Amino acid sequence: MLSFLGSCTSARWTVKEKESIDVSDYEVVEENYFLQQSDKVTPVNPVLSLALFSKTEYEYTQRVLMQRNIQDYKLRPGTMALGIGGAAMAFYLANIADFASHSSSTKRWTFNGVGALMLASGFLNMKPVGEPRPTGEERYKRSTGTTVEIDTVKADAKIDTSASVYMLYNDLIIFEESNQDITNGVLNIPIGNVLNNLRLSGQNVGNTTVEVLFSDSLYRYKYAIDSVLQPYAVINEQLTALRNSPQENADNVLADLVEGSQLKISSINDDWYQVMYGISETYIKKSDASIIWRSEDYEVEDQVVTVPRVPFGEIDVESNIPMLRDHNPNGKALLLINQNYADTLGERNYALRDGRLMRTYLQNALGYSEDNIYQLADISSSDSLNTLLSSLRSTANDSTELFVYISGYGVVDKEKRKLQLLTVSPDNQLDSMIAVSDIFSKIGDISSRKTVVLSDIDFAREKIEKSFSEKEMRDIIESNVSPLLSKNSKSSVLMGSQLNNPSRLYMSGEGEDKKHHIFPYFFAKALQERRTVLSDIYQYLERNVSYTSRRLFDRPQDPLLLGNTQLNLAGQ
Repeated sequence: MLSFLGSCTSARWTVKEKESIDVSDYEVVEENYFLQQSDKVTPVNPVLSLALFSKTEYEYTQRVLMQRNIQDYKLRPGTMALGIGGAAMAFYLANIADFASHSSSTKRWTFNGVGALMLASGFLNMKPVGEPRPTGEERYKRSTGTTVEIDTVKADAKIDTSASVYMLYNDLIIFEESNQDITNGVLNIPIGNVLNNLRLSGQNVGNTTVEVLFSDSLYRYKYAIDSVLQPYAVINEQLTALRNSPQENADNVLADLVEGSQLKISSINDDWYQVMYGISETYIKKSDASIIWRSEDYEVEDQVVTVPRVPFGEIDVESNIPMLRDHNPNGKALLLINQNYADTLGERNYALRDGRLMRTYLQNALGYSEDNIYQLADISSSDSLNTLLSSLRSTANDSTELFVYISGYGVVDKEKRKLQLLTVSPDNQLDSMIAVSDIFSKIGDISSRKTVVLSDIDFAREKIEKSFSEKEMRDIIESNVSPLLSKNSKSSVLMGSQLNNPSRLYMSGEGEDKKHHIFPYFFAKALQERRTVLSDIYQYLERNVSYTSRRLFDRPQDPLLLGNTQLNLAGQ
C-alpha cells in the first residue's frame, strides 16, 4: 500500500536561459523614419501610396533567466523493499538477545541508526514522474552582457511631417510639390491625375518617374505609362459605326458614335480597335479614332455619345415631298457617291443616304423616271465612271435635262491648281484619283437642254488657307468647272462648300441629328418649300447652310453657284 500510494511533489528554481534579454532594461541608441510603398499602382488605382515607418535601434541588457518548476515523485518499490529489508536486519542484529548481551551499547545504537538510515533511504529515494511543470514564476539574476536589436513598425499617424515630391516625363518635371503633408501616416501621390492632364496619345508613350525626397533619403519609382493608365479610343470622325465584329458590314452596326466619344480599348489589331461598350466587346475602325491615355476614374462629360439608326423616311426632308412637276421623260440623272473610303480617310458617313435623298426628290418631286437615274457608288477608278458617262452620252439628246450629284472627298493639287476626286482605292495616289475638270468636261460633252451639277465634294481635309487667298481659291474652282460651263450656256454648278470649308454633317453632340450632310439637307428643304429656280435655291442655301454650320461647329460652310443662275429645275 505504501508502495502504490506513496508520492510527493516538490518545487525548485532552474536556469531557463543564460543570456535572456531583459526588455525592461534598455537604452534607445538611434531612431529613424522612412517610407515604404503599400499598394501596387494600377490603372484602377493610379495612386502611389507610401506608408511612414519608424526604425528604432535598442540596446538591451542580457541576464540569466530563472524559472520555478513543480515535479511529481513516486516511491521506487525495489529501493523501498531493499531499505526495509536492510533496516529490519539491522534492527534485528541490534536487538537480539545474544548480540545485545555480548555487545556494547554503542554497537547497538550504531546498528539501530544504520537501520533507520536504510529505512529512510528506501522511502526518500523516489523517482520523478512526468515532465516538470512551470509555475509561471520567473526572475532575472546577474547580468551577462548586452545586445542590440532593431524594431520596425508603422509610425504613429499623429506624427506631423512632410516630403518633397517630383514627377518627370521625358526628363521634364510635370509635377512638383516641395512640402506635401504625410497625412495619417500615408503619403498619397496622384500619378494618374497628373498624367491625365498631359493628354498623352499614341501607342508608345514611354515611362514616368516619381522621386520623393524625405528625411535626407531619395526614393525613386519608375512606371511604364501603360501600367498606370488605360488606352482609350477617341472618335475623330463626325460619326463612326460601332460594330459587333471587325468587318465592314451593314448588318453588324450596333450604333453610331459621334466625334469626341471615348471608349476603353481592350486590344488592337491591324485595322480595328476592340473597345468596351457597356459590358460588351465591340469594334471601331482604327482610322476613325486616335488613342489617348487616362485613368479609369477620370471623369469625361458625355464620354460615349451614340445616335440611333433612323430608317429612311423618318427625317423631316425625307417625307412630305411636294410634287413640283409631272412625269419628266427627258430627265436623266447621274449620282456619283463615295462613302466607304479606305482606312486612311475614314468613312464618309451618310453619303449614300444623301444620294438616296437626291434620288427620292428627283423621282417624287421632279418627275424623273427611276430607269433614267444612274448611280455609281464607291468608285475605285475612273474606268467605271467613264463607261457610265459614255452610256449617258449615247442616249442623251438636245431635249435631255441632266442632273448630276457628286459626293466624296477631294484634294487640291497645289502645284497644278487642279481639283481631284478621291476614289475609294486604298492607296489614294494621284494615279488613282479622278480630275474634277475631266469629270466636268465629259459631262459637258453630253447633249442637253440644261445641265445642273450639285457638288458636295469635301476638299478641306487638308489645310490650304495658307496656300491660297480667297480669290485664288475661287479662281481654282472656276477653272476646274469651266470645261462644262464653257461648252453649255445652260449649265450650272452648285457647290456645297468652298475649298477651305469642310462639308459637315447636320448633327451635334446635344442630340440634333438630321442623318444628312448640311448641303443636301437644305437643298431638299428648298425643294420642299417649292423653290425651284437656282438663284432662289442658292439664296436659301446661303442663309441656312452657313448659319447651321457656324451654329453647330463654329466653322463656316459657304455654298457657291456658278454658271446660269436662272435655270428652273421644275420648268422648261
